[in-house]
Amino acid sequence: MNNLRRERLEYEGAAVAVSVIFHILLFVFLIHYDTGATVPVEQKPFRFKVSKVEMPLLALPPPPEPTQEEKAAALEEARKVGPPAAEKFAAPANVTQAGVTGALPGPMPAPAIPEQLQIGAQPLARPPRPSEPARVSRDLLAMPVEKPNRPVIEAPRTIASNSELAAPTVLTEQMLAAMRAGIGGTGTYTGPITQPLTQIFGPGAKSVEQLMKEAVRPPPPRVTSQAKAAELEPYVNVDVYTWHDPANAAEGFFSVRIASRADSPLRRIPKDVFYVVDVSGSIGRQRVEQFKAGLRTALMQLNPEDRFDIIQFRYDIDFISPILLPASMAASEQVQQYIAKFHAMGTTDFFASTLPLAQLNRERGRLMMGVVLSDGLPTVGVLDALQILHRFAQINGGRSSVFTFAGGRDVDLFLLGFLAYRNQGRLDYVAQPDRIAETFARVQLAHANPLLLDCQFRFAGVNGDDVFPRVPPHFFRDAPLMLYGRYPRGQVKRLALQLRGVNAEGQPMEMTVVRDLPPEDNGTSNIAMDWATQKINHLLAGWIDTGDKAFQDQAVALGAKFRVAVPQLRK
Repeated sequence: MNNLRRERLEYEGAAVAVSVIFHILLFVFLIHYDTGATVPVEQKPFRFKVSKVEMPLLALPPPPEPTQEEKAAALEEARKVGPPAAEKFAAPANVTQAGVTGALPGPMPAPAIPEQLQIGAQPLARPPRPSEPARVSRDLLAMPVEKPNRPVIEAPRTIASNSELAAPTVLTEQMLAAMRAGIGGTGTYTGPITQPLTQIFGPGAKSVEQLMKEAVRPPPPRVTSQAKAAELEPYVNVDVYTWHDPANAAEGFFSVRIASRADSPLRRIPKDVFYVVDVSGSIGRQRVEQFKAGLRTALMQLNPEDRFDIIQFRYDIDFISPILLPASMAASEQVQQYIAKFHAMGTTDFFASTLPLAQLNRERGRLMMGVVLSDGLPTVGVLDALQILHRFAQINGGRSSVFTFAGGRDVDLFLLGFLAYRNQGRLDYVAQPDRIAETFARVQLAHANPLLLDCQFRFAGVNGDDVFPRVPPHFFRDAPLMLYGRYPRGQVKRLALQLRGVNAEGQPMEMTVVRDLPPEDNGTSNIAMDWATQKINHLLAGWIDTGDKAFQDQAVALGAKFRVAVPQLRK
């Protein structure tokens, strides 16, 4: 036992010594190894020498001879399987390998593995099928933009190999046909449901320069139906408030508040909403993130019968769909991913990017709304705010209502405010950038349920020329319609108001109400300030239309008198 233990210790000590010497030599070799002295691989390939290792092998016992029963069973199994097909395993007649030509000796090659079963092979694609009209809108949901203002529509990929690709216009017509069923329900249109944006920004579209040179189209006529108007008064409340300056007892101011009754059965009008989001560099990361959060909430607040589209713009535009999408798609993965990709960069072409709102036809019985989230600071294209406002309103002609929203410190409230004012919308603004999302979502709720479109009014008993706004906005369930006027106190004790609009069925509704002016003021000084604000807006709109600076001078003088800030044009 002592000899065996001693031999084992000697063997282990020798192994340790050899290992230490080997690692020392390896360390010295790595230190003195010169990479520059090595011969490139292509000049002197590495060769590896394997030494012969002899090991004693124990002889295995011979296999036992099979019995007669086992031999018979093996033969029977071979008959069931049958011989292999020799033609599949035959070696090729001539094989060239390393410069040697001729039949190679040795075993026959194994059968080739089918390509689809090889490791790393791609799964077999399904046979192509003809495109289905119902799938077109999904296949064309994301629209790439190759050139500024020129989105390109690609045909669906699931088209039969023996069929030709349809033109984008044909696909668009299929999409429109698929979208009409079950949406709107009025059955009467003022042309197409809405021109696809590809018709505006496609190859045959008119450029901004062409639109600027064209003659101005007159605004569409207001309620022209000769049918008898339905009675509106049972569905609304009309209240009159007055106030006068104690220093001037001869002049009074009044406001008329027209609000929907809580139990009003008037059907809300479906909306077509275009969210136009500024993602240029001046917006910055914080405001873009707030815009994204507010837009996601606003989409969830759409009514089931509403439709929407999303346009993001810088120096060019990009939109999620060439046609309006149903509100049911607001929470879809495609829409959410499209919003998630918003990021601030680049210059701003404000006029060209908002121009689609002015060129789309409005479907009868639906409200077309453009909701613009921007700072209103163009850096390329048309930079003159007066020119932008004037041309947009003339091209629009009252078809689209434009609602603008801004947040933060550096914004052009003049451009954004009058873009909304002159197109039957309103401007909402919040100074704190971190409150943009919540404020935007809240103000969108106020305009979620329109009840009457294209409202018109007339007054008797007071001077209608002193009532503002001259073109009132549409009537919403959650946003009362406010009219402001001035009257001579002591001379007028009663006024009559006639209001007319169009309901969800496209039919006119009308009311004529008579109200006594209260003998004692029941309002506050805000009535006079609101009246002055509305008249200042009216005067500045005249300056925008005519270029006559006298309108601006009158607005400034009126603002000084009533202590109302006059919006300043940014130079």
